[in-house]
Order: sequence, then C-alpha cells, then structure tokens
Amino acid sequence: MPKDSVTTPKTDSAATAAPSAPAPDNVITKNVGKYPHDIKFFEDKGISERLKKLTGAQYDEMVKNFNVESPIASENGIYKLTGCKQHDCPGYATSIYYDAKNDNLNVSIDKNGKATEFAEKGKITVSESLKSK
Repeated sequence: MPKDSVTTPKTDSAATAAPSAPAPDNVITKNVGKYPHDIKFFEDKGISERLKKLTGAQYDEMVKNFNVESPIASENGIYKLTGCKQHDCPGYATSIYYDAKNDNLNVSIDKNGKATEFAEKGKITVSESLKSK
C-alpha cells in the first residue's frame, strides 16, 4: 500500500507538470505539418531574431539555401524544420530543432557532410525517429 501511495502522486505531478508550464505559442508550435515557406517562417520576428543571434554570419546563407523543405514535424515537445539548397540538398542542408518545454533552439547546418551545430541553451536531445521525419 505505501508503495502505491508514493507512486500515485509522482504520476499525478508528472502528468500536471507539462500543462502547468505550457510551451510558448509561436510560429513553430502552431504550425505542425505546414511548410516553413507557407507560414513565412523566416519573417517571424521573434524566431528570426533568435536564429540570427544563434547562427551569426551564417544566418543569411542558411535562409537563402532553405529552399527544399519538409513540413514541421514534432515528437514529445521537440519540433523539427528542415530545408536544403535547391538542386544540392546533400551539399547544404539545415535542420532547426525547437524544444518547446525549455524554449530552446538548435540549428545544424551541414555543408558537404561537415555539420556545424548551434545551440541556444544547450544541445537538444533528438530521437532517431524525429531525425528521420
């Protein structure tokens, strides 16, 4: 009996932990399944300012080469956007990850197999299933 009484509050608190700290609604979380171009992703001031700060000198090149896109995917509060250079996807590919629980952005820019990682508040752990979406 005492074991159950200890387990139950943990389960309840875990279940209420996520809703009690709702993810900030933004252009990413509101548009799962849509293409970044269709929602004018890089025109969203809040996100674009954060991405500029994060990627610095590589921001303009990243935006310019975000041509061939995948719809926004999500899994367990982690969101993924991908884009690559038209006619040269393996040559220049960008993945943007957003952790809604921690309001954290990560960017990975892969140029010819050499990836450069940018982490706003630490590296987001991304599952293999989300990576493949």
